[in-house]
Amino acid sequence: MRLAELAGRRVGVWGHGREGRAAVRAALTAGAAEVVVVDVVPPTDLPPGVRAGADVAALAGCDVVFRSPGISPYREDARALAARTTLTSGTGVALAEFAARDVPTLCVTGTKGKSTTSALAAVVLTAAGRPAVHAGNIGTPLLDVLLDDAVTSPSPTRPLVVEVSSYQAAAVEGWSGWGAVTSLAPEHLDWHGDVGTYYRDKLHVFAGCGPGSVVVSAQARPVAEQHLDPAVLVDPADVVPEARLAGFPLERLSGVHNVANLHVALAACVRMGADLDGAADAVRAAVAGFRALPHRLSPVATRNGVTFVDDALSTTPVSVRAAIDAFAGQQVTLIAGGQDRGLDYTDLAAAVVARGGTVQVLTIPDTGARFAADLRAAAAAAGVDAPVTETGSLADAVAEALRTARPGGLVLLSPGAPSYNRFRNYEELARTYEQILLDAGASRV
Repeated sequence: MRLAELAGRRVGVWGHGREGRAAVRAALTAGAAEVVVVDVVPPTDLPPGVRAGADVAALAGCDVVFRSPGISPYREDARALAARTTLTSGTGVALAEFAARDVPTLCVTGTKGKSTTSALAAVVLTAAGRPAVHAGNIGTPLLDVLLDDAVTSPSPTRPLVVEVSSYQAAAVEGWSGWGAVTSLAPEHLDWHGDVGTYYRDKLHVFAGCGPGSVVVSAQARPVAEQHLDPAVLVDPADVVPEARLAGFPLERLSGVHNVANLHVALAACVRMGADLDGAADAVRAAVAGFRALPHRLSPVATRNGVTFVDDALSTTPVSVRAAIDAFAGQQVTLIAGGQDRGLDYTDLAAAVVARGGTVQVLTIPDTGARFAADLRAAAAAAGVDAPVTETGSLADAVAEALRTARPGGLVLLSPGAPSYNRFRNYEELARTYEQILLDAGASRV
């Protein structure tokens, strides 16, 4: 769907988060005859003439409804609404507009690594002489990028790098551009319903892409081939030989997984036309200076020789495994736990026990109880003491970490689950973690 199709029509906006606000702006800019916003808590800060309410039934009379990413299309009320009107998304409309305007666009997705990889791709493109705009799930809604002319003014058109969540990808139809897939593992099953649907929805954004247009990591390729034409997929090493990675060292990012993220980013940039040879020095400097994004293996404080790391965006067992692997050889106190969505922690527990006591775990509710049980089972099978202490809250876990971590050690907040059971989002979780540390006398990094 294009923006022009909204002119003179009744437009609904379901959900008034960042993308919902951008959809209201887009509808008004396009000349919609009427705009109706529905949210659990109806917003009051709306432009003149925009109506708001809490009843989804108010959207049934709209010609087009923008569904916010957090609202699953598999909900009963969403299915009923889809049978009565046209549902679309801000990401889908914006991508259609960018494609029609010949904006070079790279969509990056993956269970973990998509934020870092998309940010790296934008940095590499810029260093290679093609200043890029980085947007999407990481912060700025695509409709705002579009309406602000961020990629087309000043000319020439700038490349666009988009971080795409599974929620956003599921609603994109018919887009064809460049793509990158970082990793795939079970996630967001409460929204998608099951693992197969999650993978299908996440990769759906690339369903219309042409041969050789989507760079996919070795880890993700087997699953990607089940949902996309293998001819669409490209191995990073076929574009950027692995031997070349040594020429672009990551000096401020930890972990083998981030080397894989860089490989995907470099390969995707080359597919978009970036000249790594001609701009080797600039790209090398940009990669070397790239810092961890907030809440992704980011050191936040120190106290008595102990470093405290914020990895609050880690919401799966796979991402926790990558986090502890990033600090192999160090004594790690892991704080883990959050909203229980039924993910399996047995492999992570086995990996922790296999570290031979160098990883001690402090669990917090709700998943903490299951993770602790899995750790005890893995330890019993190995004939060792279980490296776990259950605590009742984040504050309790941090207090225990402050008491037990030794100089030279590292305390890692890597929940392996969302934080919605106790906090508004991962950002509030991270702020609370840091504040507890500062209140205890830690120094901010």
